[in-house]
Amino acid sequence: MTAFKLLKNSTYLLSALLLAACQPSPPTNESVTDDNSETVNSPIVITDDSVTMTPDHILSIKPSRYQPSLGLQGKIEPIKQTKLIAAHPINVEEVLVTEGQWVEKDTPLLIVRRVQSESKAADVSNPTKAQSSESNNVAPDSERANDAIDVKQTRSQDTDTASKPSQPTAVNSATTAKNIPSADKKDSVANAAVSNPKNNDKTSADSTTNSKPQHNQYNLVTVRASFSGRVKNLYAKTGQKVEARTPLLQLSDETKLHFIATLPIQAEPQLSVGQTVNFTVEGMSDKFTGQVSKLTATSQPKKLLVYVNVIDNEVSRDKLLPDMKVTGRVNYGQIDVGTIVPKHALHDVDLTELQTSPYKPLRPLTANVWIIGQDQRLIRQPIEVVEYDPITKQYLIAGISNDSLICLADLPIDSKGKKVSVS
Repeated sequence: MTAFKLLKNSTYLLSALLLAACQPSPPTNESVTDDNSETVNSPIVITDDSVTMTPDHILSIKPSRYQPSLGLQGKIEPIKQTKLIAAHPINVEEVLVTEGQWVEKDTPLLIVRRVQSESKAADVSNPTKAQSSESNNVAPDSERANDAIDVKQTRSQDTDTASKPSQPTAVNSATTAKNIPSADKKDSVANAAVSNPKNNDKTSADSTTNSKPQHNQYNLVTVRASFSGRVKNLYAKTGQKVEARTPLLQLSDETKLHFIATLPIQAEPQLSVGQTVNFTVEGMSDKFTGQVSKLTATSQPKKLLVYVNVIDNEVSRDKLLPDMKVTGRVNYGQIDVGTIVPKHALHDVDLTELQTSPYKPLRPLTANVWIIGQDQRLIRQPIEVVEYDPITKQYLIAGISNDSLICLADLPIDSKGKKVSVS
């Protein structure tokens, strides 16, 4: 009787265990396979033409939807900024602004005088030679006066259509010097507006119509701001003699900002002007918004420059300043489907940058994964790592079809093409 009861109880216990084993596993956020689990340490037998492994080494596809995106990184800078450089040796007669000062358009910045070379001085002292030199001059003297200041100007192309750079206005400085009292000369001398000196021909010609060129290129020239902005990097000093190609000052409009990111040229088909960019600034928790304004491909090396204009709103206003480092992302394409895998399924990749927010790579991050094909042979499949989940400690990857099986074992390279046996 006792033996019968023991057998009956054992039958009940075995049935209970089988019933529990058939129940589906509850939802969990834990990793598919822990790196320290038996899967990693289970023995694998590799022969010349086969690889024998346990079922724990094989992972079925676990799909997950995601939005494709690209990372952008750059530095905040004004869209409109200009650097004044001396095209010829000049004397800085007077500096009319201070570094950090905000100036309005057409505000006088500097008063300069082009340095007279020894050969020119000899020509002036010899009336006969001076007259011969005068008749051989091609460009009017007002143009030569403007050439004393050269300009390197940085402007985003999308703003140029709305506001073209102002053209220089040249005034005959000889007439000015002769007819205007010396006390008023500073505000009445030639206006060398900030612009491209190559565009001076028409203006110079108009200002000297029906007048004979005069030798007055060494008179004072007032340099004025071509747009409203802040004076930065003021190098010029009153009384200073400046050699050619020497920077004088920089003018920046800090009210309109952008940043420029560099991407591989292969990213060009995914981007277009007008796309929204969400970004953060180093050292800030705020999230800002921008918009792609221009895409420029470079030839050497082949890169894609992405210009992103900052959206001026209450969030960005008074918070974003030039030289701040930013990191952002731009979405592209339709919602896609990837696969979730543990870390030890990924090979030949450094995953360090994914361990911190936003847990997405700044550039496309490639790795290799072992795949078991439908013919049961091993394939070393290149994939792209899309994202890291710090809660589950799993990675989202793209590039694997839904009918594949993933091998979690770290196999030698020569395992490619070998047939998989499950024991």
